[in-house]
Amino acid sequence: MRNKIGIFAKHISRPTTEELFTAIAEYGFNCVQFNAACLGIPSLPDVLDKALWRNASVAARKAGIEVVALSATFNLLDDNQSRLADNFRRLQVLAEGAEILGTNLLTLCSGTRNQRDMWTYHSENEAPEAWQEMTNGIQQALAIASEYNIYLGIEPEVANVVCDAKSAARLISELGPDRIRIVFDPANLYRPPADPRRDRQVITDALSLLGHSVAIAHCKDIADPRAKPATNSEHDVVGEAYQHVAAGSGILDYDHYLSELKRWVPRNVPLIVHGLSEDRIPATLAFIHQRLDEVDRISNR
Repeated sequence: MRNKIGIFAKHISRPTTEELFTAIAEYGFNCVQFNAACLGIPSLPDVLDKALWRNASVAARKAGIEVVALSATFNLLDDNQSRLADNFRRLQVLAEGAEILGTNLLTLCSGTRNQRDMWTYHSENEAPEAWQEMTNGIQQALAIASEYNIYLGIEPEVANVVCDAKSAARLISELGPDRIRIVFDPANLYRPPADPRRDRQVITDALSLLGHSVAIAHCKDIADPRAKPATNSEHDVVGEAYQHVAAGSGILDYDHYLSELKRWVPRNVPLIVHGLSEDRIPATLAFIHQRLDEVDRISNR
């Protein structure tokens, strides 16, 4: 059975959720990572408008789109304690929204000491105090996950406290595997001088550690550092990380990535494309299908 292929819903803008999900289906996707912003409300809403969420759920079903995850990211290391408390309350609102949408996965950011941008690196992210603060936050989120019978998707990301596969495995070991799942994105595991063209073992090592916990896999790419990138990702680490571009337009070895997913992840998890503009969708989706065909061809020899 082939992996479902989806997209970050916020990469497509339409006036209504009905039009949004119709457009997603017409592009050829069959699933989505949703964001409350697509409902015309904040990504972290203060209240739950059940009618609004139910309308989105109906629209998704009519279009044949499965909501496989709901974005719920905020900085777990926010120095503003009042805002942090508000965001945990909003996380509970999103847990209720996820239930209406029919997904059991909320995606989180493990946080950074950088207070300007939760996707930007800070040298104090490696400090023991940062780890403790992050795990305290995850434990608080786990209580919500347990109450609503959902899972938390944590993405190893070079800019955050959970910065690689080893730290993600440590988190699961310390807090338990019951409610923690992994959002896997190989583009977020590389920081110079590691080079995805040469250091393919980064992907293999990460999936060998985390494969059984992977719930969804992201698909974007790393721009060739010798060329000016077409787009910048919200996940850039200024001055320290690679620029990100649409899958198929960079230097990641997608045959290796998808074959290692097949090898180490015991189920066909959804592939979610992101980090692209809408005009790049047809070429990116065609690229993913081509690479999956090639992986299947090789594995069936």
